[in-house]
Amino acid sequence: MIPKLSGMEIIADVIRTNYDLGEVGMPQQLEAVHQRRHRKMTVDTDKGRYLIKTYHNDPVVIDALHFQHRLSRHLQLNNLPVARIEYTREGKGLVVVDDWILELQSYVQGETMKVNTSSLITSALALGKFHVVCQTFPVPPRDTRKWRFSEVPFNAFQKMYEAAIKIRKDSKLQQHCDDLALFLQDASVELSEKKRDKLEVGPIHGDWHGGNLLFNDNRLAAILDLEFAGDGCYLEDIAYAISNLCLRTTTDTDKMLLRTNHLIDQYQFSRSLSTYESMALYYAIGVKHIATVAYQLHQQDGLVAGLDAASWMERLTIQCKWLEQQARKVRFGY
Repeated sequence: MIPKLSGMEIIADVIRTNYDLGEVGMPQQLEAVHQRRHRKMTVDTDKGRYLIKTYHNDPVVIDALHFQHRLSRHLQLNNLPVARIEYTREGKGLVVVDDWILELQSYVQGETMKVNTSSLITSALALGKFHVVCQTFPVPPRDTRKWRFSEVPFNAFQKMYEAAIKIRKDSKLQQHCDDLALFLQDASVELSEKKRDKLEVGPIHGDWHGGNLLFNDNRLAAILDLEFAGDGCYLEDIAYAISNLCLRTTTDTDKMLLRTNHLIDQYQFSRSLSTYESMALYYAIGVKHIATVAYQLHQQDGLVAGLDAASWMERLTIQCKWLEQQARKVRFGY
């Protein structure tokens, strides 16, 4: 009697049956990575190590994965590093097994981006090149009028403020709230729907941050996670990159200026920003930054990077005041 396979044995058997990789070891759960959207594992074979991803068998998921595979191949052909998709003996990028799907990628050795001058320059050059080489690449429909950076997060901000006053309720915290609310109000004007025709749209990555940029010996080894890629506003990618890489860990204005200028200057080697984009970018950064922190405070039991809501209110105020000053310099020259 043939023993019934279970768990990791099933996944290993699917790989042996569908791929030409020689001996296939037992898959191992990939630790310390997000597993919320799909399960991730590694497997060692005669032809090297691979990353396994499994998904629910759903037509929408399958369509999205086929697009991501096409985009991955396009980036690879344009010398932007990605985790290569491994194809089955029949030339398929996915294996459908009952109610789940298996995808296999080459395993890229490296570590997530550590922010320094070299890595900032490299990431900015890669983002600019991504936007340029994908300008004519066909992407799925997406409502470019609804960008995640420009939907000003008043509700999320209100919840962050409510969490902050439970920790500390004083005039200083109230002033932080007023300053941030004023910044968000100004941002809602500059990023309003009637002004969005001034902002260029095209294929974007949609989740450009340090965790999705894999480095090896100061070299960009892979651009990861194309799940949110699609038609959008270029400022969404740039704003999230600056929020995550240039502002998140500091309130030092000199450091914020140096990092942000590095990223913007290097990005523009590939694609120049218009004057209006340059001004609107600083409001987009602030909106994206506040929205991300507010969301993560809610998701992570009130602490983000070791700081509570009250501490983040203070940090965000300093950062957003600086952003507003930069926007004013673009518009008025001072």
